[in-house]
Amino acid sequence: MKLQPAVKKETAHIALGVAVGVAVMLAVFALLGRFDYTVALGGVLGGAVAVLNFLLLGLTVQKITRETNEERGRKLMQFSYSMRMLVMALWLILAVSMPFLHWVAAALPLLFPRLTIAVMQLTGVYKKEQDNEEKGEQVDHERRDHRPEDPLGVLL
Repeated sequence: MKLQPAVKKETAHIALGVAVGVAVMLAVFALLGRFDYTVALGGVLGGAVAVLNFLLLGLTVQKITRETNEERGRKLMQFSYSMRMLVMALWLILAVSMPFLHWVAAALPLLFPRLTIAVMQLTGVYKKEQDNEEKGEQVDHERRDHRPEDPLGVLL
């Protein structure tokens, strides 16, 4: 499946936000004198899991926009949600049980995509895109009239 431009764009936004969040988190650990390799490894891997989770969400939304059966699309979204939550739960179990990972540093990045979205909404990044749509300017949304509601409030 080819990534749509909107999925690429939003995943890049999230990846950047997660990277900034991980960098700030690592700096805080360093300032507190708690920084070591377990913190760095946990932060980097936790950030990767967070971005992967968002990418999989985007791929699911992309797939269900092509789905003509609304019930099938709803079930696919629910299944995707369950599987993504399972992967994150397994990541947290792994982070807690492995001595080479700092569990807090591994868990915090899972919150960074939502924080990134909130910052983007507060700074008007999504508002600007919505204004462009209202003015009739080109926006990267394929089959916009068939997009399902986004349960996370993220415009894909």
